[in-house]
Amino acid sequence: MALHLNLYHEIHRQEQRERRDPVKLAGLAALLFLVFLVVWFSYRLSVVNGVERKRNQLRISWNSVEPQMKKAVEDEARLLAQQKSNQALVERVHERFYWASFLGKMVAATPSHVQLLTFTGELGAEKEKTVDVLVRGLAAGAQPRTAAEDYRRSLQEKLAVAYSNVSVVFDANSLEDSMESVTLDGQTMGTATFRIRVQFNPKAAK
Repeated sequence: MALHLNLYHEIHRQEQRERRDPVKLAGLAALLFLVFLVVWFSYRLSVVNGVERKRNQLRISWNSVEPQMKKAVEDEARLLAQQKSNQALVERVHERFYWASFLGKMVAATPSHVQLLTFTGELGAEKEKTVDVLVRGLAAGAQPRTAAEDYRRSLQEKLAVAYSNVSVVFDANSLEDSMESVTLDGQTMGTATFRIRVQFNPKAAK
């Protein structure tokens, strides 16, 4: 039977003890942890560098856009003021009262035996504008005062078709017989003087 002797068993045992040495194992673990920290730091550094690059790009973009934004804000204020002014002008045009149209209606409503002598009118400045007109005239007929009254009623009816809140009345103590007479259609007729006050809202009648 062969006999084998291991003369290096002490050396091998020492090597095994050294491989299992806690200090060496701790050093190896520390080295691995250090390597991990280096890798993690490199990763975080690359992330931060990416954020920095993106921030710099955004800052450059902002520096190029900021003047345009400030100009746009200034233009917005100017355009809004201009729009408001234009809107006010449009509203004034839409709410404008045209005297020619009113005078045309008055002429159309005036018969041949009524003569208009003077005319004055004004438009109120308040938001709900009211037109105030004073007409002085002369009516002729067999009963001139009745002719003047018929004219007043006819004017009231015709203006009420076009405007709202129409009031057509004789001015106080203005309807009077006149000493003058006129010849109309070959007939001599007496006359009466009158002053008619016309008030209405220029908005269209509903």
